[in-house]
Parts: sequence; structure tokens; C-alpha cells
Amino acid sequence: MESSELDQQQLFSRISQWSLVLGGVLAVLGGLALAAPWAASTVIDVFCGMTLIAAGVAQLAMAAGTFTWQGFWIALICGALSIVAGTGMLVLPKAGIEAMVVFLGIVLLFESVAKLAAAVSIGSKFPWGWLLFDGLFTGVLGVLLLSTKPAEAGILLGVFVGINLLSSGATFAATGWWLRRA
Repeated sequence: MESSELDQQQLFSRISQWSLVLGGVLAVLGGLALAAPWAASTVIDVFCGMTLIAAGVAQLAMAAGTFTWQGFWIALICGALSIVAGTGMLVLPKAGIEAMVVFLGIVLLFESVAKLAAAVSIGSKFPWGWLLFDGLFTGVLGVLLLSTKPAEAGILLGVFVGINLLSSGATFAATGWWLRRA
């Protein structure tokens, strides 16, 4: 065997192993989100709220440390807005979840386009059929999220995040198995 063939086999073996591990982790997280969708939505809301607050504090600290800088006011305003948005998500989780549903719907549509483009462009060197399926499935989830009623947003967010995680987990696991056979 040539050195390059051996290197490629070792690379495929590592990618296969990590794809199987990642697929399993994503499947477990997806199952947990489906088992408790409102809890999953609330966890996402709290995490995003805390992240926005931390980012806002960091921006305010930057503004305080650079008050003679030309971008002082922008950093100050952006930091304050980030803190207000994060606090709003923590204080009014239902409104935060509804806003995240719209945002996630848009993100899933972009993710769908990226997966579909990748499936078309990679051809037979990769299990493109699974990627095509995942891209189509992700697109359907995005459209459903964007067309949901606000009252259903919390449960739908948790369910769709769970389904998306399971779908991605299945894709990575299928990729891992495919690479093992390759």
C-alpha cells in the first residue's frame, strides 16, 4: 500500500469514528428535547438571554475602557441593547421563545440551503443522498416554524430542535457507517 492510501484510510477511519460519536450525541440530545419540548425551549431561551447579557456587559466594559475612541457610542448602545434583550428573554421567556422561533426558522432555512448546495456539489465522493434528505427535512422544519402560531411556539421550538438534532445525528451516523465501508 502506498503511503497516501494509508493516510487516506486513517483519515477516513478517524472521520468515521467521530461521525458515529457525534451522531450518537446529537441523537441523545434530540431525544431529550423531544421528551420535554417546553423545557428544551426554556433552556434555549435562558442560555440565549444569559449570553446576550454577558455580551452586553463585555461591550459596556469595552466602551468604558475606550471612551475616547470614535466607536464609543456604538459600543455603549450595542452593549445596552444586548443587556436589555437578554434581560427581556429571562424576564419574559414566552416572548423570548416566540422571537427565537422566528429566528430559528430563518436559520433553518439558511442551513437547508447550505446542506442542499453541499449535497449537489459533492457528488458521489460522499453519501450525498443523506445530506440531500437532511437539507430537505431542515427546510420543511424552517417553513413550519415560520408559519406557527405564537401560542404553540414554545412546544414547537423544542420539538423541532429535537427533530433537527435527530436528523443531523442520523446523517452523521450514516456518514460514519458509510466511511467505515469505504
